[in-house]
Amino acid sequence: MRTRLIQSGTVYDVTLGCEGQIQDIAVCGDRIIGLDEVARVDEVVDASGLVVTPAAVDCAAHVAFPGVWHLQASGLFPDTETIALRYAQRGFGHVHESWTTVEHAGTVHNAWARVPSLNVSIGLCLPLYDLMGWIEAQDVRAAGTAVERLCQVLGLRGLYLPEPRLRFRNEVYKHREKSAEDLLPFLPEAFGSLQGPFMVPARALADEDAKGSLSGLHGQRITEFLEQEAPWYQAVDQVLRSGIGGDLGLPWPENGVQLSWRRETSGTKGHRWDVGTHLFLQAEPLPEKDFRDDEAAMALMLKAKEKGWAFSCRHANLALVQDWKGLVEAVLNVWTIRDWLLATRLHGAKALGFEDKGHLRPGAQADVAMYPQPDEDTPASWAQAFSTCKRLYIKGNLVYDASRGDRILRARTEPVQSPKKRDVNRELLSAFFEGLSLRPETLTRLVAGRRPRTGCVPTA
Repeated sequence: MRTRLIQSGTVYDVTLGCEGQIQDIAVCGDRIIGLDEVARVDEVVDASGLVVTPAAVDCAAHVAFPGVWHLQASGLFPDTETIALRYAQRGFGHVHESWTTVEHAGTVHNAWARVPSLNVSIGLCLPLYDLMGWIEAQDVRAAGTAVERLCQVLGLRGLYLPEPRLRFRNEVYKHREKSAEDLLPFLPEAFGSLQGPFMVPARALADEDAKGSLSGLHGQRITEFLEQEAPWYQAVDQVLRSGIGGDLGLPWPENGVQLSWRRETSGTKGHRWDVGTHLFLQAEPLPEKDFRDDEAAMALMLKAKEKGWAFSCRHANLALVQDWKGLVEAVLNVWTIRDWLLATRLHGAKALGFEDKGHLRPGAQADVAMYPQPDEDTPASWAQAFSTCKRLYIKGNLVYDASRGDRILRARTEPVQSPKKRDVNRELLSAFFEGLSLRPETLTRLVAGRRPRTGCVPTA
């Protein structure tokens, strides 16, 4: 394997103990190695005058959700190549599409396969009513095993529950409403060991839920939780005491859309799609709110570094933020450079369950971003630097070089993990078949890649 030496760069990586020191970084194949492990050097990359950091991670992105083609046709959402280029220009190496339904798994995989160079992972969105058999029986092991198997056969990572405490509609599901005490202790225990994150939309959490034991859950865009009647300081205190992890979801006023889950099917603005749950995904205009004018968001932001939360905005992707420099400068007026790098690198990777991303320690995946050295040590200068990535390496491969023009230099560094063409273990997944979102025929068609013969469901 080729060994590359990134030489004389100004390295910022907390895990290495480097916060502005000039240091060399060695890469062998797709991994970072220690300088004492270098036997020979095949290529020297001169990084003098450049800031060297781990590539950034967006743990709360949406690129291929149902209806994206409609938004693209309306000019409200860029194509995947544009999104990939924007991520590269900002130094991002990994993006997590936080959910896809079982029905849309193939479509989402295909959409991501057209995004060049970026590492991607995709989460499973599963309605809570498909888990109710195990919840009623309090069978933690069976629920975790079945969901893990479903993620494996569909090539997905992690679980996303659109509503962590489902209020069943009696006229449809014939169930009583479940209390937080019934559901919340079960969920982290059943799915806390899944490969990848266990995510919920923060705005779906009710007051009593925040007081429950939520350790192990990752709340997506957590500032949306603050939109309630309680005074902001009480709301912030609730979130901090709950034990929930999360990404911030700071509001930033721009033209564009945000994604949210809604119960209402009428009387709301924007575009809506039924994605197989009793909730609707809605793409609506971004709010005009600015987190700098929001006391609750600012208070939460100041605590986020202590909680180890990742960074996100209300935009569907960080690549959609038009005024990226303005946003970064606003954040750096509150956070230090260290806080910014932790939230956009290490904390994002940890939220997704990746131990080998978000840092530059030996053994890490060689995802490296290089930025120009800022002229001054000010938020404005650093924001300019973090908006103009000069070089981006993914798995040791140079995928973006600003000196060669605004384009991605190579196709994907590895194929997207596709749903495996294998038969479905009906016995293991039989409980899913009683839900309203999955059917044996649908799951078999998606996973096995062929229509089953009449009266026959494959078994493993």
